[in-house]
Amino acid sequence: MEQEKNPVVLRIEDQQSLIHLGSLDSFDITEGGTDAAKAILNYFETGKKKQLEKAISIYEEIIPNENFGGEYTALEWMCRFFLAPEEAKADLLAQPFTKAFYDMLAQDDFDNLKTYLLYKYHIKEYGPGDNVEIKAKMRFLEDFILFNNPDRERWETTRENLEKFQLKEGMSIADVGSGPGYYSFKFSDIVGDSGKVYAIETNPRHLEFLRNYIDDNKINNVEVVESSFEGIGLSSDVRVDVVYVCSLFHNVYAAFTDGEREEFIGSIRTALGEKGQLIVVDNDLVTGQELPYHGPYISKQLIISQLYYYGFKLKDAFQFTPQRYAMIFDMVDIPEKAPEKPQLADNEVFVDSKVSLARYRIIGTSTSGYTVRGKKAGRILYEGLLEKDEAKLKKAYEAFEDLWPKERIGDDYTAFLWFIKYYLADEAEKKNMTQDKLVEMYADFFCSNDFERFKTYLKYKFHMEKPDPVDASNEASFDYDGKDFSINQLNEWNEYLIFNNPNRNAWEQTNEMCKFFDIKEGERIADIGCGSGFFTWYFSQKVGPKGKVFATELNKNAIKYVDELIEKYKIKNIKTIVTKMNKSGLDNNSVDTIFMCSMYHAAYITDIEFVKDSFIDTLHKALRPGGRIIIVDNNVTSPGVPSYYGPGISPDLLIQQLKYYGFNLVDRFEMIPQRFALILEEDPNYAGPISGGKDEYGRDKNNSKKPSGDKKRGRRKSEDPMQHEGQEPDMFYDRKKK
Repeated sequence: MEQEKNPVVLRIEDQQSLIHLGSLDSFDITEGGTDAAKAILNYFETGKKKQLEKAISIYEEIIPNENFGGEYTALEWMCRFFLAPEEAKADLLAQPFTKAFYDMLAQDDFDNLKTYLLYKYHIKEYGPGDNVEIKAKMRFLEDFILFNNPDRERWETTRENLEKFQLKEGMSIADVGSGPGYYSFKFSDIVGDSGKVYAIETNPRHLEFLRNYIDDNKINNVEVVESSFEGIGLSSDVRVDVVYVCSLFHNVYAAFTDGEREEFIGSIRTALGEKGQLIVVDNDLVTGQELPYHGPYISKQLIISQLYYYGFKLKDAFQFTPQRYAMIFDMVDIPEKAPEKPQLADNEVFVDSKVSLARYRIIGTSTSGYTVRGKKAGRILYEGLLEKDEAKLKKAYEAFEDLWPKERIGDDYTAFLWFIKYYLADEAEKKNMTQDKLVEMYADFFCSNDFERFKTYLKYKFHMEKPDPVDASNEASFDYDGKDFSINQLNEWNEYLIFNNPNRNAWEQTNEMCKFFDIKEGERIADIGCGSGFFTWYFSQKVGPKGKVFATELNKNAIKYVDELIEKYKIKNIKTIVTKMNKSGLDNNSVDTIFMCSMYHAAYITDIEFVKDSFIDTLHKALRPGGRIIIVDNNVTSPGVPSYYGPGISPDLLIQQLKYYGFNLVDRFEMIPQRFALILEEDPNYAGPISGGKDEYGRDKNNSKKPSGDKKRGRRKSEDPMQHEGQEPDMFYDRKKK
């Protein structure tokens, strides 16, 4: 492996993202998978075994040509079990782990299996509200069916991996993120009575399954450990020979906060005994002829480079399928500083610290969360508004003025300063503060009826009915449960409040950044992922009546604010477009400039490759000759520098990827550490992605082994993952972050 020689240099050889998180949702729901699910459900309704045979025939057609590593092999196993002779069924259920898998899905007349099939394939949609309970159940069932699949060996080559790990009797192993215990109980058999396995998990449903399985089967060498994001969960005096992290590090890398990752990897070092080893198994990005893994993946390069700075040296790496790899690390001394930066090739990136080059979501929060310090200041603000207490409002102003440069850069703190100033202003000052049409509409929304919406926002954003934590870390983040006020509504208000913040320039240096854009009168510009229209309105004023602004957005709830602006003020040069993830929504040869603010990180991190390919292709087609792309996004910051409160990505990753997509960097602007802007122009010699492009199924166009998508059954069921209202994948943020 090339990176063993230089572990902190990334080599980027094509347009594929180095990491993918998020739910594929309707992009991985095909007609074949849906037809098979309906056949299984029909079997439960009618008892006709021909329905099972139909499902099996579909699975044999679509495995392995789609959804590699997904639920298909587990569901086919269930069909074959139902058709098996009674003697064969008894033999299968004589294996305790297989029996536990079957029993879980068979509970209450197969309610768990039916629920999974109904909601997974959108045969039944979520009802009104947030459906917290059913979504939690579906998250558990998804993991349980994927990970405890009795036919998992079929796609993962589990036995070969276990042999390479060289585990021995008497060892102690920490299975971190054990899920429902697939590997924990395999380790239990290997280490024997003289060894010990710690099954470490955060999900309460997985923990319940683990404990029940241990009790039912009288297993003495597995201890269940309930963990959190503050380390792996072992007590400080426990030492193990191996820490095993399977299908989890992609989240550790890109979805943990810096503090959570420090705690997590630091606790691994604490737990490992002398000569202890860290084993990481995860899903690889796949180039060439093979089908990618159905879900998240992370390039080995990102893990190796980050763990270098945490004091882990790669000892061995092996990969029995293109979709899955394993790496073994020895624990070594933590380096004092980065090595000297080498001479880099055009397609290389130097990693100079342990900071992740891409991050997407704060684990554990269904809303934007808050810190203890933020909540305490927020409570003073809330009480000041309720009590009409100017002293408290001024105290809150001082608190947020002190806080905003130190934590959650770009969050609502600077907006709070504007609201306090507006509340305390006299009528003349209020009128002056709302001369801008966008600000006037913003003030009407939040401040009318004695600041009713703003007070409601504060109440639920900071969960005011819950006491302020006393012992929690100042950097802790908390979650509102959504029982009294819709989380969807709270998030919508949060985004509008933040992105159209009249005081946005305070943290972003927006005015200076906009000069860098150099927008000309008469330009035709597309604001892709326009959100609630902050930049759309700016562009509308700059291009004038001879220009045109196309405001495109996936989310109808966000773009409604732009529509209201257009209608209220009779604006003629803005056109709104509701679009899809794989399409820009723009006509060919229609714009001079394409603008994307706080959006492209989501395309990089969460879009399936063929979706991203299609999206970029529509950008090429939309640009006029000599056109350009402007990307503004959230930077990752060096250790000790406050980061943007939400998602972020290294500009170097975007520059490298977009080069392979036929866009070359012309200029870049970085006025603050948390924010960057790039200007790119089309390469006149660009002839498509380096792999030759993807077909509609995400495969290389020159691939001789076509997926079953050539037939009706394999075709993608939907190209619009937003069509299923109420579906909120765990790791999926809309690409509207402005």
